[in-house]
Amino acid sequence: MRLVAYNVSGGLDPVAAGRLLAALEPDVVCLTEIPSTGRFKALSRFAGLDIVARAGRRGTGTAILAQEDVRVRATNLVPLTTPRDVPSRQATHAILSVGGLGVSVTAVQFGLRPEVRRTNLTELLDFLDSIEQPSVIGTDLNESIRSPVAAALAERMQDAHAVAGSGAGLTYPTVDPSTRQDFVFVSRRLEVRAAMVPTEDHVALASHHRPVVVDLGARALPEPEERQG
Repeated sequence: MRLVAYNVSGGLDPVAAGRLLAALEPDVVCLTEIPSTGRFKALSRFAGLDIVARAGRRGTGTAILAQEDVRVRATNLVPLTTPRDVPSRQATHAILSVGGLGVSVTAVQFGLRPEVRRTNLTELLDFLDSIEQPSVIGTDLNESIRSPVAAALAERMQDAHAVAGSGAGLTYPTVDPSTRQDFVFVSRRLEVRAAMVPTEDHVALASHHRPVVVDLGARALPEPEERQG
C-alpha cells in the first residue's frame, strides 16, 4: 500500500498537484488545506483518484482520496476543538481495504497554537482508540519533529520517515525547505517499507509543502517455534 500525505496550500495549483499525485501512483492520499469544491474536484480528477471523504472549510479542510479499487468500509469526520477567533478544523477518517489490508486512515492538520495542538491530539487519539484496524495518520502538524505533539505521536506510533526514510525528509517550504512539518505516523501493527519526499523542481509549482510518500505492508507474523520431539 502506498500512502501520500500532502498539504496542497488551499489549492495553490490544483492541476500541478493532481499531476504530481498521479506520478507518485498512491493507493491512498491524505490531503490538508484543501481548496474550494471546484478546484478540489479538478485536483482529484488530474490525480486519477476518487474522493473518499472531506471535512472542514477551504484552506483548513482535510480529505482522503483513493484509487477506485480501494474498498471504502466507513468514513467519519472528527471535530477538533478550536478557539472562536480561528477557523474550525476537522479531521477526515476512513476505514479502507487496500489489497486485502484493512487500515484506519486519518487526514488531519493541527492548529497554529501549541495548546490547541495538544488538545487536538488528545481528541484524535481518543477517537482512534475506538477503531479496531491499525491506524495511519497523514498530517501537517504545524510543528517540527522536536515539538511536543510530534514527539507524543512518535512515541505511540512509528514516524515513517524515521523508520525507513531516505534523505532529510524536509517538507516546508518547497523552495529550500528547512523543516520536516508534514508526517505519516503508522501503527506498529504495520510495516513501514519505505518513505521519501520528492525533491524535483516541479514540486514547488504545486504547493508550499512537499508531499510525504510512504510504502506500507502487513507486518509478518513470527514463525512458530518448531516443536521438539
